[in-house]
Amino acid sequence: MKQQSKKLVFAMLLVILSMSTIPVLAQAVVPRISDEAQQEKERLLAKYEAALEFELSHGETAISSEDGSIILVGESAAKMDQLWQETVRQIEAAIARPAADRKPIENMIAAIDGARPAYIGRSGFPYNSSAATENYQTEKYFYTVDIASEQILEIMPVDSTRFRREAGDARVVYSQNVLEEMARTFIKTLAGDVDLQTLQPAFSDKNGRNYFFRWEDPASKLPDGMTSFVQVGLSVTGQLLNYVNTLPVATAQAQSLLERAGLFPFVALASFNETYANSGGYFFWENGGTAKDIVSNAGYCFIAGWCSPKNFFWGYTDATINPPQNEPYMKATWDVNPSSQYIYVKAFIPGTNATAYSRYTATYNNGANSQSVTIDQEIFSNVWASVLGPHFNYGTVKLDNNDDIAGYKVAWDEVLLCTSDQCP
Repeated sequence: MKQQSKKLVFAMLLVILSMSTIPVLAQAVVPRISDEAQQEKERLLAKYEAALEFELSHGETAISSEDGSIILVGESAAKMDQLWQETVRQIEAAIARPAADRKPIENMIAAIDGARPAYIGRSGFPYNSSAATENYQTEKYFYTVDIASEQILEIMPVDSTRFRREAGDARVVYSQNVLEEMARTFIKTLAGDVDLQTLQPAFSDKNGRNYFFRWEDPASKLPDGMTSFVQVGLSVTGQLLNYVNTLPVATAQAQSLLERAGLFPFVALASFNETYANSGGYFFWENGGTAKDIVSNAGYCFIAGWCSPKNFFWGYTDATINPPQNEPYMKATWDVNPSSQYIYVKAFIPGTNATAYSRYTATYNNGANSQSVTIDQEIFSNVWASVLGPHFNYGTVKLDNNDDIAGYKVAWDEVLLCTSDQCP
């Protein structure tokens, strides 16, 4: 039974956690995924692919009105969805560390959350593809944990759209100064070895509704070129929106200093070729892109520095009144081609002009299926947000501006394809 005093309502959690700091556990050697486990993963994927091909040939199908491809419908779609869920369960069981090795992490999360987390599986960390991480889930949040240090790298909401629904006039609203102190307490609790006095603050907010307290370490870099950082996102009512700590997986300070001095070559990891830009051959506007606005020197490529264009696109929701007519409907498509069949989709959400409920739709199973998910871009700021997955053989990822009320903005920036055991 959940302990109400420790339930993950972060307006109260920040006070509760200030009473006792979660210890930072010692760095450990991460056991590699065995060859046998990798082979079992490949076997399961091949088995699923064979079943998919059979269902496409002999099952219940239809022709997509969008692109004319063959898609699964009815019982065949439900059958393959159920088979995929079982395949995911078997894959994650095959590549997982022993339950006894995961217990300290589960105990740590339970001390924060007030409930035992469910183990989800290995996960890629978009800020460093070489980091070995695991995902856990409670009722409201996902936790990403660095296996080597057993530090929490991310806390992300299971449903990013719930915060706007939960907000109300009767709730207490905190000032920015009070929220900053909450953020500092939260970091001290989860990452007691971080000295914020040595880091540079880079605070932001979105329309005074959500605040993001970010501290950066200019002396260390992430493999893609981003400055390492720790960030806490809080609503004005004190709810935790998300938490990201990249400091434990940043490039060593000595190497970073050599890179900055030009004495050590900086090379963005080759794995980042599965970051898909908001322009170029893999990206197109389905309406011709005539109704978009551009923010230059912002977004992922500007912050990381290794890719281009160093901008992002945005537009109001199509419910927004823009006399003499409504904002046009806009939809952009990333035509993705991941090197792995077992993939998660993430999207980089900029710190400005990204405030709307935003609907991402992806095709997978070689185009035979699609799924839509809505995330609230307003609760993220200059971080990667999880969108979909894992799924099998992604084909396209789409984002439109037709899922919110007037006055909110949708941003189109980079998307990233990640495998379960590294990203990408």
